[in-house]
Amino acid sequence: MIRKFAKYWRDSASLLVVARDRPTVHREKYNYKVLVFKRTAKTSFMPNSVVFPGGGFDKQDGSLGWEAFFRDRNVSAGELKKLTEVDGPRPPIFHTESTDWLDRNVSLRLCALREAFEELGVLLVSDEQKQKRDPLYSNCLHSFDVSTWQQRIHDGEATFQELHTALGTVPDLFNLYEWSCWLTPAMFRKRRFETAFFLAVLNEIPNIHPEPHEVQEYYWETPAALLEAHRAEKIWLAPPQTYELTRLSFIYDIDELARFATKRNRKGSTLLCPVQYNAADGVIFVLPGDDLYPTGYDYISDNHDLDKYGEVPQEVIRKQSTRLHRVEHKDLHHQAFFLNHQPLDDHLHIQGQNVIPKEC
Repeated sequence: MIRKFAKYWRDSASLLVVARDRPTVHREKYNYKVLVFKRTAKTSFMPNSVVFPGGGFDKQDGSLGWEAFFRDRNVSAGELKKLTEVDGPRPPIFHTESTDWLDRNVSLRLCALREAFEELGVLLVSDEQKQKRDPLYSNCLHSFDVSTWQQRIHDGEATFQELHTALGTVPDLFNLYEWSCWLTPAMFRKRRFETAFFLAVLNEIPNIHPEPHEVQEYYWETPAALLEAHRAEKIWLAPPQTYELTRLSFIYDIDELARFATKRNRKGSTLLCPVQYNAADGVIFVLPGDDLYPTGYDYISDNHDLDKYGEVPQEVIRKQSTRLHRVEHKDLHHQAFFLNHQPLDDHLHIQGQNVIPKEC
């Protein structure tokens, strides 16, 4: 499968797993927590960083064998096609470039589900009965030998499809909500990933089985607590994680989040590829919609204006701009987020200026 940008970056998928949890402190606002894990020091990409589960796209994720699998389990082609009906931006990762491969709107969900199982033992499956009770929520299966299957799939001794065939289960594609799409900045030439992010909402915190070669430790925490740990330099969150946790941090109720994700699911995802500018007191990464974002950016070229504002403080540069969509970095652990117009793709506002309906 030779893709247009294959020589510049790899494709991957990540899963934001949020689960209902009763607040342990009376003053705590959130009734849910987010699942993240710390990569081991030997991980090839961003070792020791705290991330959402996810990883590189594998050819098994795009195999047409999945079509027969779903057909045998009475998942119709029409149901699968609904996942492809998106009215909004489609970054390169979502382009299906050959009829020899499964549609990318399906295969990227399979990739995210597979990686969540490989890394943390979280297997999300369709359950008709639970779906009737909680139509917006996904379901995690525990009643099988998780560790053995996890190791076999991680080591390449079995496929994700073989796991579901053995269990008689169906991957829960339909309760994964398209969330965002990020591309590593062009300056990281040798280690770039375009990553599709999906959201899964659970009604209870599932058991976790960390894969020892990839997972140093894992955390269930509120968005605000993870961001505070990052600022206190207890953990280091990669930039997409700080952005996504920041906009999640303004949503305190998991039911509200589930309703929002369902409503936004088919509105597309603008590719978020940060472009760097140096400032006198730190670094600025601008995103699409910002005045400083390059017009018609090709996602490959360096920013020739990198040092244009190198002697100017971040605040002064900000005040010179009309439209803002940027992250100002003082250092690796301290960022400030700015957005002064409607969020792209009807998404959550990075500064919390959200209006979310009570019903879908």
